[in-house]
This record gives sequence, structure tokens and C-alpha cells, in this order.
Amino acid sequence: MVSSIKKGDKLEDQFYEYLIAQQERGDFVYGTHAPELCKIYKKKKYYCGQRKNDVEFDVVIEIYRQGALIPQFYVIFECKNHSRAIQEEKVTDFSHKLQRLFAHAAKGVLVISSRLQSGAQNIAKSEKMGIVKFTAQGLDVIAERKGGMPLEKGLIAAQIFKGEQTAKALKFSAYYNNHFFGSVDQLLLALDTEHENGTSYSNKHTSNSISFISDRDIQHAADIVLEQINYQEGPVDLEHICSSLSIKLHFSNQIEHDEEGNSVLGSANFDLKTISINAHENKHRERFTIAHEIGHFCMRHDRYLRSENIAEQDLLINGDCKRSFSYESLEYQANIFASYLLLPHDLFNFKVALFRESLGIKNTSHGYIYVDNQTCNFTLYNELLTRLSLHFEVSKLAIEVRFKKLGMLNDKRRQINNLSISHILANVRSYN
Repeated sequence: MVSSIKKGDKLEDQFYEYLIAQQERGDFVYGTHAPELCKIYKKKKYYCGQRKNDVEFDVVIEIYRQGALIPQFYVIFECKNHSRAIQEEKVTDFSHKLQRLFAHAAKGVLVISSRLQSGAQNIAKSEKMGIVKFTAQGLDVIAERKGGMPLEKGLIAAQIFKGEQTAKALKFSAYYNNHFFGSVDQLLLALDTEHENGTSYSNKHTSNSISFISDRDIQHAADIVLEQINYQEGPVDLEHICSSLSIKLHFSNQIEHDEEGNSVLGSANFDLKTISINAHENKHRERFTIAHEIGHFCMRHDRYLRSENIAEQDLLINGDCKRSFSYESLEYQANIFASYLLLPHDLFNFKVALFRESLGIKNTSHGYIYVDNQTCNFTLYNELLTRLSLHFEVSKLAIEVRFKKLGMLNDKRRQINNLSISHILANVRSYN
């Protein structure tokens, strides 16, 4: 069993490294403060006159005015890597230590690794304390005020407080004084604004949104990539594509899960131009995962994200779903790209026609491809899926989705309504 101290140190180390990376990129620029005026420390000690001893804090940002030798403002982060809600006395003790050492020149922020009970919101509000949720493997979003991806309040709230809608994990999300923040610089600006003049910061959301890209344009982008590797026939060589795009492709035998227990199939790092693929039960799903991540690069999603991971349920996001959070638009675009990359449009249509003819499937009043629960019809349909799946090394489910998108399929099979996500995922696993 990992001790609570080691767990806390791990969160502390990861968060500290994240802040350093932000500073090195210049992302701490806000108002009059430049990165060189922000000093970041881990395990920083300050002398307390009342205790006659040093007091150590997990992570500290000291903010200086130009030319000053003494910080004019401190942001103190206390890391709590707990699966349970943080006890109230720990929060108040942290607040009292700040008051004794820094008076009004410091703001305290709790850094947590799991969601808090709703009562924590009241504690943070009464103690004038911020809350940061940090997930090392979460989506690393480029702040919206710099032209990146807009983050809805509901998405950020779902990261921090229990009872909110479940959502894909963000690397950084924060709450302070009834406002939610998706980046470090937004949070620091809010804390410093209140420190300077005693007034509350007000979120000013931009009108930025994820750029719409039509399915036809996505298909065109996939065709360009296929032309670059001179693709002719058969399974698309994804490793060749990664090499041609100068993307490093890594494979791992590790099995990873996100905080909701969903399988994490892979990830992309846009700064490093890398794709990492975790252990897969099925080769076809592994290929779709790689193609999906390639799609993020080709769709220029580095405008919105620095890194992302793909969970199993992301493969289910399609144009018909209700996209409550903007990042789902990116996942949808990546899924469509993967489909067109693995099943090149013209060749796919040609092979469907060829295999239909060889199986004796004829045009009828029922449609180009018809299936119902009758054994004779389902057997023919399944054989068509099998041949296409073997030829392109793509799952039957992906082929079926393309059939429906092209209006080729008249599916009259009896289906169970209102399937739960677990049933759908089980079907995905069995149908690959």
C-alpha cells in the first residue's frame, strides 16, 4: 500500500513540474507580471515568529514587482492526494498558517486529485481559498483567452465537485470565489486582482469556439495524407504515415484507466509530436486509436490542446450525439478522420461493390445493403463485413458506421432500446 505521504509527494511533484513548464512557455504573462517575476518553489520554508520555527509549504509562487527584492504577493499551494473529502480542520489550519506568516499578502490554494463533496465549496468560500484539481494524464488545454479552446463552466465544475456531470478529466481546473478557471494564469489573475484592490475578479469569456470542419473537408485531409505515402491498396500503413508526418509513435504494454475507470487507449502530445498507444485487446481497435490520434495532428488540434488522451468511450462520439462540452467536437473530428484514413472513400466503395457482387447480394426494394434477424440475410451481411474487415484491418463496427453514413445500409434488426454505456462498450469490444 502506498503511504499518504508518498501519494501527496507524487501529486506535489507533478503539479510543481506542471507550473515550471507553464512558466518556461511564458504562460504566466498576465497584467504586469511576466514569467521572470514569478519564482516557483517546492517544499519552501518560511520562518514563523509565533512558532519560533520554520513552516514548510508544498508549492509556492512568489510574485515580485519589477526591481523588487521582496515578493509583493504569494500563492501557496497545499497538495492533498486524498480519495476522501478533505477534513474541515485541515483547511482551516492551512488558512491560519497563511494568516500568521503573510497577513493579507498571500492566497491559499488546495490542490486535489479527486472530487470534493459539495461542502468543500462552502469551506473554500468562507476561508477565501482556491481549489485546483490536477490530473497529470488529463487534457492539457490551451487557455481560451489566448485563442484556444473555450471551457464551459459545467465542464470545469464537473472536475472538482461531486454531484456535477461526469466529464473527461482536464489536467488543470480551478475554483475561486464563485468562479471557475481552466488555466493557471486565469487563476493567478483572479487571486492577484483581489489582493491588489479588494474587488472580485470577473470571468470574461471570449466568443471563441472550436472551428467547424465539414465531413467533406475531413475526408479531403485524410486523402492528402494517403497521397503522401502513395497509398494504393489494402490496410493503411499507419507507422509510415507517422514517419511521414514526423510523429514519434510509441507502443506500451501498460493497461491504463482514467479516474472514472475507463480504459485509456492512447495519448497524443502536440508539443513533443508523439503518439503513445497503451495495451489493446484487439488489433483493429489499436489501429483506429492510432488513426484517431493522427487525426488530432492533421486537424490542427494543437490550437486547442497541448496533450490529450483517448478513452474507450471517445470512440462512440459521433455527429448525432449531444455534445455538451466543446472538446467532444475535437473527438468527433478525430473519429471521422480515422474512419476516412482507414477506409479510403473511393477504394472502400469499390470494394463494397466488388464483395457484394461476389456474395450474390443484389439491389432490391429493400436497399443497397439489407439486414434483418433472418439467418440468411444476417449471414450474408456478416460475411460482407468480415471480408471488408480483413481487407482493411478495421473493425466491423467501423465499417457498419461508414455504411450508415453513406446511406448504404437498411438495418431492420430488432435492437434493445436505451442501452447503457457499459452495454454499448461491451458490444464495441465484441464486435471489433
